[in-house]
Amino acid sequence: MRPALLRLLKRPSTVSILDSLVAAPIGIEQLEPNHTCTRCHAREIQQRAAAKEARSEPLVKELPARRGQAPDRWPSSFRVYDIDASNDPSDTQETLPTNGRPPEPLSLQPERLEFESDIGHTDEIGTRLVDDPGRRHDFLLWGELLRYRQRHYGDEGTFDIFNALTRRVDRVYLPVEGELADFFWRSFIDLGLKREHVLDRLVAYAFKEWKEKGKRWGKFYESVVAGLFQHSKPDHATKWHSRLRKPHLPRDSDIMRVLEPALFAPTNRLPFLTKGMRRLLSPGIIAFQKICLSTRGNGLYRPVISTLLQLGYVEDALSMHEFLIKERQHAPSYQDVYPLLDYANKYGLREDFLSLKRYANKRFPAEEPADEAETTDEKTSGTGAGTLLKATSVKEKPLKDELGARLFATTALGLDTVLSGMEMFGVQAIGPLSLREMGIRSHGSRDIQEKLQKLQKARISIGDSVYARLFRKLATENRDILLSDLLKSDQHPDVFEDANTQEHLLATNYMARDSRQYNLTLAILGELLPDGAELSNVHFRKYIASGELDLASKLVDEMALNSEGLSKQSVDFMVKRVLSVRSPAKYPTDRRHGRLPDGVGFVVRILQRTAAAGQYMPPEIWIELFKRLGMTNRFDELRSCCLWLARFYSSRAKHSRHWTRSPFPDKPESAHTTLSPDAAERMRQSIFNKHMQGAMVSWGFKMRISGHYQRKAYNPFEVYGKGLVPWTRGLVLLRDLEKEGVHLYVERIQKSCQQRLAMVFGPSIQSIRRMNRLLRRENPYSAKTALSDIGRVWGEPLFGDRELDDIRELIKPPRATVKQLWKKRRRNQGKPTAGVQ
Repeated sequence: MRPALLRLLKRPSTVSILDSLVAAPIGIEQLEPNHTCTRCHAREIQQRAAAKEARSEPLVKELPARRGQAPDRWPSSFRVYDIDASNDPSDTQETLPTNGRPPEPLSLQPERLEFESDIGHTDEIGTRLVDDPGRRHDFLLWGELLRYRQRHYGDEGTFDIFNALTRRVDRVYLPVEGELADFFWRSFIDLGLKREHVLDRLVAYAFKEWKEKGKRWGKFYESVVAGLFQHSKPDHATKWHSRLRKPHLPRDSDIMRVLEPALFAPTNRLPFLTKGMRRLLSPGIIAFQKICLSTRGNGLYRPVISTLLQLGYVEDALSMHEFLIKERQHAPSYQDVYPLLDYANKYGLREDFLSLKRYANKRFPAEEPADEAETTDEKTSGTGAGTLLKATSVKEKPLKDELGARLFATTALGLDTVLSGMEMFGVQAIGPLSLREMGIRSHGSRDIQEKLQKLQKARISIGDSVYARLFRKLATENRDILLSDLLKSDQHPDVFEDANTQEHLLATNYMARDSRQYNLTLAILGELLPDGAELSNVHFRKYIASGELDLASKLVDEMALNSEGLSKQSVDFMVKRVLSVRSPAKYPTDRRHGRLPDGVGFVVRILQRTAAAGQYMPPEIWIELFKRLGMTNRFDELRSCCLWLARFYSSRAKHSRHWTRSPFPDKPESAHTTLSPDAAERMRQSIFNKHMQGAMVSWGFKMRISGHYQRKAYNPFEVYGKGLVPWTRGLVLLRDLEKEGVHLYVERIQKSCQQRLAMVFGPSIQSIRRMNRLLRRENPYSAKTALSDIGRVWGEPLFGDRELDDIRELIKPPRATVKQLWKKRRRNQGKPTAGVQ
């Protein structure tokens, strides 16, 4: 023992407590941890046990005399109590804690607990405490016996107590409220889920209690049906739903309690998604559909679809949408259908998208998507508040802006004279040109504030345009320099409403290092785009346009800390400006002036951070980046990017109870969304499609091996042997992707590998690609060595037994088919032909 523990044990107080515990006539399991002093608690139990012993002595002496036996020849170690002849349960009351304090444990010894809990039979009735009518309804006693029996005998102990409740005693009904009631019912239901005959008896017992006392446990239906789903018994869940519907399902909408257990039931869900086709339904969802058919409840569409979307089962939500509308339960609003439309459109479910579009147009003809409505508002007014104020300003009687500007520009007319004239003609508002002329002829921000107060007293509005808001704000904040630049600006006030023009001016002034015009444009954008995320995206595009990629990368990190993400416009702008032009099936062209040499690496890093923050990235962008890395023989970067994406989407493709639809609830859905598990799986399959896997094999061969080829030997991790042919690196990458859950298209991989082997080892052919000619001329390996290393990397023969039978036939280049020859002839002639001669 440690010295510190020895010193603690040698203290007088510790020795006293240990003595009290040893002298206590109870087991350690009966001690209550809620007491502040264990020694006092043990002394209290000793005193209570001694008093009880003294009270029972007359009864112990009297009973042997009645039976003609001597007191010293007591036949058993337990005491026998007189049982009242009354069997009416109304004479007794259920013993439940009502004062809010935890009940004191029964002062029973472990040997006594063993005897009192052995009640799973009908023998020796009258010898146990529960046989006493005065203790029969003591559910604290029943709870203690059940806990003891569970602790020592497991399910058999629970079954013994259940037998005692249903067979040994009569008309004893379990409580239906409180923690003790939950403990009883959950214990017996857990046993019933394992033994169906026990569940039958428990249901009959619960129905009898409902019939005689009008009471039921409110969680009975949920516990039974959800438990059957968790035990992978969806068919049994449907059957027991029909039996428990009355009286345990008072409202049809209560079936929503079992939707989540049905989703997370450990059933065989199809892990692989087929392109263009919806995922097959799991047995749990099929069983839930049968439950919906039996209830015929209304108003299930919104709670069912929203729950499925929140949990990440979007493709199950598509199936449930189709099922519910067949049952004439329609979506309450367009917003309930739009997430399904968006998912089907993004991930290639064409048939579902068209079906949802037809349904939405027919059901909600006058509504439009929320993001389209927001875009329209932004183009019209820039902000929602501006739209509202413009709508209300229609009732105002404005003065023609050019006329008002001339009035304020006339030096002979003072402000009071102009205001009096406006009041006379009932003018209620002036425009930004009038404000500009009034400001030009003012003497600083203080003078402008006084004039604005006079306009307010005259009940003349200055409007809610960007120019007016910025004019008032700069005057109120006494920013005279910026206010002077605003008044002297050559921009028309209407240009202030155009966000694209202001963004272009911001980037131009930034690159020209014109600080005053830059600050003015930034202030205009601050009024035009009040959302901080939109303004951050503007700065990101500004840095990209000026070529300052380091500052753009730093800004993305700051946006991630503020729970902000890049918009689709920013991503498209970055890809267009940073990456060079590339035609289909061609290498990237020479970079124009101002492009950095490592634009692909920068885009990859930015997209990784953006995707990790929950932003949706189209798979076409990743595929384009893979092509650029593979074509330029940057295989290590390609490998790291592929593995990162596979792990990232693999972790999100696993359904979790803790998945939420959006990590930023205060942000609009169109600006920042988290991929659902189904969407993550779709993304992974769209990126690593069969064409991409074949390309990875081909890119693995893009390595010149000349001179000291032993130095370029490939030694991948977890592959038997050393010094592999480096052209196998594409197959090694595919095997690593398979470990991360990516489905491999073996036929496509075989075909691509065979084509590359034929190009390097096959009969002499003249390739139009320079790299192919170099690889063939500088090849130091034999076909047998390459096939052997391919087999070691793949783990099994990639081509079956073909590489053992005839290597020449295997590496022979595939012959062109009639269809390919026909297409080639059409391309050469430039016009269709009747056939092949």
